[in-house]
Amino acid sequence: MSKKILEVSGDATRDMRQSGSGSFYSAHNQEVIEKWLSHKDADSDDYYFDEVFGTDEWWDEESHGQLEDFDVSFKETEDEHEDECEYDEEIQKFIDEEPKREMEKVTYQFNDLMGNVQGMKDTALQLLNDFKKVVKTDDFENLPEEEKKLYQTLNDMTQLTLQFPKPEVKKETYDPF
Repeated sequence: MSKKILEVSGDATRDMRQSGSGSFYSAHNQEVIEKWLSHKDADSDDYYFDEVFGTDEWWDEESHGQLEDFDVSFKETEDEHEDECEYDEEIQKFIDEEPKREMEKVTYQFNDLMGNVQGMKDTALQLLNDFKKVVKTDDFENLPEEEKKLYQTLNDMTQLTLQFPKPEVKKETYDPF
């Protein structure tokens, strides 16, 4: 955290063309606060905007939705507001947990990739079996050059081995072939 104390003010507009505004104080820097606001969805959803900025200006509090406009501004204030930095612990926790969130994102993407690779391998095996039915021969060396290339490529794809454990993939609701 920096030694400067920032007053963070937010403005938002709801679909009904209502406007709400509020503010809070923080000793964190602008970039971190903006990321945290986005993580909290305070920059896109009126409910969370209200939760962070303390807006009580919406005339229909039962109706929540996406914000059409969001603007946040920062104004440096005196250290006298240091006791009013109500979100700084939560923002610090957000900062501290960023590597964990990033690793979860990488792990999710990796598992998705591994599922796609396994799906390609399964499809290549099916295509290889279909190919063998069409050519009706085991003498693949005497096939025309294009068919030989197709056979070898499909065969190579079915031999693909992965160094990582196969991720658990939910069964699709349809068969691709």
